[in-house]
Amino acid sequence: MQYQKLLEMYENEAIRLRRELHQIPEEGFNLFKTQAYILNYLRGLGYEPEKVCDTGVVLYIRGDDENNTIAFRADMDALCIVEKAGYDYSSKHIGKMHACGHDGHMTMNLLLAKYLLDHPDEKKRSVLLIFQPAEEGPGGAKPMIAAGILKKYAVKAIFGYHLFPFVKEGILSTKAGAMMAENSEFYITVHGVSGHAAKPHIALDAIVASASLITCIQSIISRNSDPMESAVISIGLLNGGTRVNVIAEEVKLGGTIRSFSKENHSMIHRRLAEIVKGMELAYGCTIELEFVDMYPPVINNSELYKIFLELCEPSECEKIKKIMLSEDFAFFQKEIPGLFIGLGTGNPGKGFDHDLHKAEFNFDEKVLLKGLETSLKFIKYSNKY
Repeated sequence: MQYQKLLEMYENEAIRLRRELHQIPEEGFNLFKTQAYILNYLRGLGYEPEKVCDTGVVLYIRGDDENNTIAFRADMDALCIVEKAGYDYSSKHIGKMHACGHDGHMTMNLLLAKYLLDHPDEKKRSVLLIFQPAEEGPGGAKPMIAAGILKKYAVKAIFGYHLFPFVKEGILSTKAGAMMAENSEFYITVHGVSGHAAKPHIALDAIVASASLITCIQSIISRNSDPMESAVISIGLLNGGTRVNVIAEEVKLGGTIRSFSKENHSMIHRRLAEIVKGMELAYGCTIELEFVDMYPPVINNSELYKIFLELCEPSECEKIKKIMLSEDFAFFQKEIPGLFIGLGTGNPGKGFDHDLHKAEFNFDEKVLLKGLETSLKFIKYSNKY
């Protein structure tokens, strides 16, 4: 079935929904305005959505087969970023921004709910729409799963989308197997002894120790990780010192670890701990190290990927390379077969070439209709899985 002309009828609705959601970004589980917006919209259509995990939402749409449900997950949260673009629909919550496209993900799920209401003959299979909080952290997928939504509605497969500005606008990009990385965070506090900058010999300089520590950490990938294994360590936090003429007593730093191999991930943890111990001996400081395991790797089901290739036009999809971004959609995939799909938004001619998590990120809402079309194909061809 060709949906193109039919879906054009939903273009204005896509623009309105996305831009209204874009103006009310919220973080983590504190999504009360966002949740209220989703609930009001769905109730306005005549549905009876449910609240889950305080600020999450699920909507069950019964199809011809009640015991054979597929789910579509959309994340809801935004980031602590000051938006730079001066649009009339820019964030009204200063310091917060939908800089990762989650407003677009929610819009696609809302459009799907409206489309299935308008076209009940297309409900070949029962559908569960999942609106999940806290993807950016601390992670909302696990609590949603623990709430029992997958078992309650007999979900057999789950699909998720992510807007990708590094993929050409309108192109669907995914692959079988490992697609996105496992990630952990680490936090380090270096404790030294303060003193006058003119007398460094009677102090323990936490900044000098931290500088050596950072340099050594960077050697883990280049000298301990197999060159054929993809891995990244990035330090994004560094705070220390009070005055230019005072030896710093304490420095705090933090970073992220990304990899695809459990063995490689464990090796990085081990080497980081060993380097910390070495720095303690070398500089006489006391160093605290804390690891916070975040999300497992996104591993796409091979059978669902084959179905994706059958349903989508070759000119509209591409096989993506593994990327070091991470996603808690991976927790759903540990429970049931799942497929995560990148939806390209990149278009330099329109100025839509800014990467995720940047204050200038934006996209053309028309691309959301491609996500809606793909979801409808998965629902229509329900006999394939």
